[in-house]
Amino acid sequence: MSRWDPRWKLAAILLACGATACLRTPAAAAAALGIALLLAAISRIPPRRIAARLALIAVSLAPFIAVLPFIEGTTLALVIGLRALAIGMLALVLLATPIERVLVASQSLGLPGPLVQIALLAQRYAHTFADEFHRLRIAWRVRGFQPAADAATARTLAHGIGALLVRSHDRGTQVSHAMRARGFDGTFRTLAPCRTTVADVLGSVAVMAMFVALVVGEQR
Repeated sequence: MSRWDPRWKLAAILLACGATACLRTPAAAAAALGIALLLAAISRIPPRRIAARLALIAVSLAPFIAVLPFIEGTTLALVIGLRALAIGMLALVLLATPIERVLVASQSLGLPGPLVQIALLAQRYAHTFADEFHRLRIAWRVRGFQPAADAATARTLAHGIGALLVRSHDRGTQVSHAMRARGFDGTFRTLAPCRTTVADVLGSVAVMAMFVALVVGEQR
């Protein structure tokens, strides 16, 4: 599936996520999760990565799911949990395609260009921001900083976060100047153009049909 035209793949996954969010019965939600896991297997996503994603979603939902049965009932809690796991798996299948191609597909489907550029730059520089924060923590540790619930700790953290924001602004300005110096005109381009094949269309239509069938089947 990673070789599919990202435009067709993105359209299929988005429709599948929307259809999954509309499911109201445990059986249909479980079927959606099963299909999502099948797509992940077809995409050759490592089982360890699938298990890690499912565990992360389950842990994030645990407090909500634990309280919901006392408010709305066990059935609704189960449906919400299954839907969340299914949508998380579908997102993992989508991200099996390089993020640059996904963003190009998003722009082709109507997402504004500035949003595409912001998302791409944020993805590329998130690691740089994390590295700077790691260096900042080392600097604090070398100077004997010990976090505590007091005003001094809050002041130190505020100064550190402020320094990171200033550095991020400076780096963003430098990147903007560099891009303009290289003739960037606001249009996102890629060296791997999108090409649609019959297999892309048939595969995407099949994925859409399976999830639409789940929604339609619930209405009967």
